[in-house]
Amino acid sequence: MIEEFARAEAVVTEALIQLSNVPAKGKNINLPHLVGQRFAALAKAIGTDGPFAVEGKALSKSLEEFIAFETLRATLCHGTQTVTVDHKGRWHVTLRVQALRGGKAVHETLVLDENEAIERCKMIHAARQRLESKISLMISGLARQG
Repeated sequence: MIEEFARAEAVVTEALIQLSNVPAKGKNINLPHLVGQRFAALAKAIGTDGPFAVEGKALSKSLEEFIAFETLRATLCHGTQTVTVDHKGRWHVTLRVQALRGGKAVHETLVLDENEAIERCKMIHAARQRLESKISLMISGLARQG
């Protein structure tokens, strides 16, 4: 799963760089350090009031779909993990993370069995592929325009 998140992060980062290099329209594209902020910057750039609203219209749904996995990404990448194996040899993982939301500490726990983890990974993989495809189409379209 971490590989899928990393690939999505890389394509979003590259998209922001490409958009920021578009004369005039790209001058106000933000290139933030934090990953979540990069997704937000891309969403803003292609949003209805963004400079790339027309070019990014087809991307919006795929971007929103991938952003929906943000909590899982944060838990997986920043949480502690305990893996156990049951009597049938199937593994289970317990993920715990402490986050700060609204100025308060929030403790979250996620438990996945092997089959659930595999299914989520497949969902993330498919969402990442759609995201990459839509970004590629948008960037290609901009290159043809410019």
